[in-house]
Amino acid sequence: MARDTSDDVQKPEWALSGRERKAAARAKAGLAPKKRRGWLILLILALIAAGALWYMKTQRAAPEEQAAPAEDTTLTMQILPTELLTIEPRLLRETVKVTGSLAPQRQLHLSAEVSGRVEDVTGREGDAVRTGQQLIQIDVETLTNQLEQQRASADSTRAQLKLAQNQLERTRNLVNRGLAPSSDLETGQASADQLAASLTAQEKQVESAQTSLSHARITAPFDGMISNRSVDPGSYVGIGSALMTLVDLSHLEFEATVPVRYAASVKQGLEVELTVEGVGAVQVKGNVERINPVAITGSRMLPIYVGIDNPDGLLRGGMFASGRLVLEEKPDAIGVPYNAVYQDDAGAYVFKRDGDKVVRQGVEVARDWFGGRTVEISSGLSTGDVIVSQPLQQLRAGANIMVVGE
Repeated sequence: MARDTSDDVQKPEWALSGRERKAAARAKAGLAPKKRRGWLILLILALIAAGALWYMKTQRAAPEEQAAPAEDTTLTMQILPTELLTIEPRLLRETVKVTGSLAPQRQLHLSAEVSGRVEDVTGREGDAVRTGQQLIQIDVETLTNQLEQQRASADSTRAQLKLAQNQLERTRNLVNRGLAPSSDLETGQASADQLAASLTAQEKQVESAQTSLSHARITAPFDGMISNRSVDPGSYVGIGSALMTLVDLSHLEFEATVPVRYAASVKQGLEVELTVEGVGAVQVKGNVERINPVAITGSRMLPIYVGIDNPDGLLRGGMFASGRLVLEEKPDAIGVPYNAVYQDDAGAYVFKRDGDKVVRQGVEVARDWFGGRTVEISSGLSTGDVIVSQPLQQLRAGANIMVVGE
C-alpha cells in the first residue's frame, strides 16, 4: 500500500535530501514511492564473492596436497629394558610353600633312676657337654652300704653251698657203698639246690645294687647342650624325678605341612630350601626324611619332616622357618613369563625383537612351571633371542620399537 506523505510534517525544501526531493516529486505526480532493495543486492554480491574466494583457495590447495608425500603413520613404541627378556636356558622348578618350626632331632630328658640326695650338678642351660661327661651325682653312701650287704649275703650263701655240695658228695659215696640210706642223699640234694637258688637270687641283688650305684652318677650320652636343668645340689630326688634335658643341635628337624593334593608328589629325599627367622638372609637346605601317613584331621594337610644339618650350631630349636619344597625340576630349559605368550587361531606366539621392530614368533608350549607363572617353550625360541616379556597395549607384529637407554 502506497504511503500517504500528506500527513507527514513538511520540511522546508532546503532541508530535504536528494532522495526526499525525488520522493516528493513522485508524490506530486501521483506516483508511488520506490521500494528500498539495495541492501538485498549487496548481500547477494557479498555471498558470491565469498564463494568465489573459497573455490580459488581449494583449487590452489589440491595440487599441493597431491604433490606432498604420504605421511608415515606407523607409531614407534618406547620399551623399557626390563620389559625385554633375553632367552637363556635355566633351571625350571615346581615348588610348594612350606612353613614350620625347627626342633632338635635328638633330645633326651634325663630322670633319676635311684632315690637319694643330689650331691653335685655340672652345667647350666646353654652349656655344651661331651659324651661321658658327668652331669649329676646322687649320694652313694646308702647305695654303697646296700651293695656291701648284698655282697656279704651272697658270699655267705656261696660258702654254705660249697659245704652242702661237699656233704652231698660224701653222702652219695656212702649210699653207693650201702652205708647210708638213699633218703640222706635226697635230703642233701634238696639242701644244696636250695642254697644254689638263694645264691643266684643274691647275686642278682648284688648286680642290681651295682647298677643302682652306677645310676647315681648321671653322664651325658651324646655331645650336645643343656636346654633345661631341674635340680640343684642338695635336692632330694626319687625314682623318675626330672633332672635335666639335653639336645643335639648338630642335626635339626623341620616339621611342616603340605596340602594333601601334593601327597603323590612328596617323596623322601626331596630338597627343601628354607629361610630361618632370626639368622638374617642365610638360606639353609634339607631333605625330606619322613612323611606322615595320615593327614591332620579337619585341615587336609599332610605333615612332613625335613632333616637339616647344623654343623656350626647357628640354628636353634624353636626357630620359625619358611621356604619351598621342590617337587620337580628341569635343568637347561627355556622358560618365559606366562603373560609373554599370546594365543590366536594360528597357535601360541610371542613378540620377538628383530632390530627396531617386533615380529610374531610362533612357539610350542610344553607345560607350566612355578605354579603357572612360567611357561616352558619346547620349540620356537633359541638362546640369545630377545622377546617382549610384559603385556603392552597396542603392541602389534611389525611395530617399531625404541628401547629406552639404548
